Parts: sequence; C-alpha cells; structure tokens
Amino acid sequence: MLRAMLHRLTVPAAAADTRLDVWLEGALDGCSRSLVARLIRDGRCLVEPGKPKPGYFLRGGEAVSIEVPEVEPSDAVAEDIPLSVLHEDAAIIVVDKPAGMVVHPAIGHHRGTLVNALLGRYGAGGLGGTAAASGGQPGGDAWRPGIVHRLDQDTSGVIVVARTPAALVFLQGAFKQRTVRKRYLAAVHGALRADFLENAGWIGRHPKDFRKRAVLAEGAGDAKEAYTSVRVLARCDGYCLVEARPRTGRTHQVRVHLADLGHPVLADAVYGRSAQWPLSPTPGQAVLRRQALHAWAIEIPHPDGGLVRFQASPPADLAPLVPPVPPGPRLEPGW
Repeated sequence: MLRAMLHRLTVPAAAADTRLDVWLEGALDGCSRSLVARLIRDGRCLVEPGKPKPGYFLRGGEAVSIEVPEVEPSDAVAEDIPLSVLHEDAAIIVVDKPAGMVVHPAIGHHRGTLVNALLGRYGAGGLGGTAAASGGQPGGDAWRPGIVHRLDQDTSGVIVVARTPAALVFLQGAFKQRTVRKRYLAAVHGALRADFLENAGWIGRHPKDFRKRAVLAEGAGDAKEAYTSVRVLARCDGYCLVEARPRTGRTHQVRVHLADLGHPVLADAVYGRSAQWPLSPTPGQAVLRRQALHAWAIEIPHPDGGLVRFQASPPADLAPLVPPVPPGPRLEPGW
C-alpha cells in the first residue's frame, strides 16, 4: 500500500465560485479529478472548518488540506539540487535534509524532492533500489531508490540513504529490529514538569481528523506501540529545548508524543498551538513558520560492519531557539 502525503493549500480569491474538485485538479500536478473526488468522498480532504463534498463551491481564502498517495519514483527526474552530504561511501549516503524538502515524489510534488536531488547527484546507478511489490527484495517492478526512512517535509536533519540493494535490505532490517538509534532536537511550548519524561502511548490515526495521528488505547483501531523519551536540554523564556529519542518509528511520532505530554513543538501547524513562533513577534523579529524539530543525530549498524554515528547541527532558522553552545548528543553505549 502506497504512503500518502498531506498537502495544505490556501484558496486564492481568483478561485471563488470554482468547484473544489476542479480547483484541486489544477492545483495538484498529476492529480485527476476522479482521484480528487474519491479522496474527498473518502474523507481525505478538509476545507476549514468541515469536510466538503466534491461539488463544494469555493469562496476564496479557505484553508484546504488533502491527503494524496505517493507515486512510484521509477521515472523520477534527476535534478541539479544542492545537497548537504554529511558522509558517503560505497554502501550509504548521509544527508542533512533542509526543512521544506519532501523526501519522496508524490502527486503535487514530482520535482524538488530528495529523490530528485539524489538522482541528480549520483544517478540511478549510484543508489540502491528494491521493489515494493516484492516485499523489499531487488528485482521487482517498482524501483525505490535507496530510501530507508523518512522525515516530514518541514523537519530538517539527518537522513540515511542506501547506495546498493544489499545495503537497503540490510538497513531496512536494522530499522525493523530497532537497532537504529535516533535523536531529535525540539523546541516545545511551556515548562516540562521534570528533566526526563517518557511517553509509551500507542499511536494510530486520529479518529476525527485524517491529517493527524493520535495517542490511542492499546490495540484500538490501527494503533501501534510507540515509545519516546524526552530529556530537557535548556529551559528558556516560554519554551524548553529538548532531546527526543524515539525507540519506534511511527508517523509523526515525536510530534504526537510531545503534544500528548502537553508540550507540543513550537510552530507545529498540525499538533501545536500556533503555526508560528513567537506567538506575538515584535517588529523585525525573526519568525519561525515550520515545526521546531530537527533530526539531530543517528546511530546505525553499517552494512559493512560496526556502528557509525552522524550528527547535523541545527539550521539557521532554529538558531534563535538554541542556546549559544548547545550540548552535543550523548553518544555513550546504549544511547
């Protein structure tokens, strides 16, 4: 089953009196009207403040969210897009992904993705692929170039890509066996009640909002077990800088678990209290308009043996939220 991607759009004034399905067909490159209508009927589209019908006539100015399936990247276009490569060898590539970059091509995002950039830099022969239709084994129909794990579009930081089919299968196994350790930096609302917290709430689809995941009762619906530990790095004015360590890899896990603890990530438009930070900026003050979440460090078993660790410094847009000398991740055994 293909993954899906959430698109958030604002209807321009010029689209007033246009049917929702007609407008979305034009707004999402490669999305047919029949697909749009099906997604709307399936409850995968939201026009604030309610779920619409395909024939809904727009007024202009509405906030529209729609979840559309990813496309297979077998014909993804190579593009000359700059990449910050932290490491590369014969088996893996480690990239510091910028916020705003989508990892995988999807309807409405055929260009400008990490896959497009990787193909532009390394070519199809320089990336490992497996076939989705063959259970992740090489030699099937749908080639997926080296993508082992994902980061949300607006989350920056470390992501690992396989360069050979054998490396991809090996790393997929490492993620499944939970021998990969990840650390995230997050700036979160409020003051945590302790310097160390844990959340073991199971995560599944939100029962009322398709855009979200939620902490659900164990075994409820499609909920799967999840665990995140949180350590306070700094207590600041109105927020805390924390290190989150997810043991599992559920969709939106760090964001969901932090929000469930009562401390959502700053500027998180889906799970947070506001889509920007500061909430009331002063004239000339820098404003963050994406979630304050950064994939800071990762430790993986290397396909050729041994453990390797990689770290990406917080990007410039998060710098105002990070103390002048942020503590490095503790890379002791068992981290």
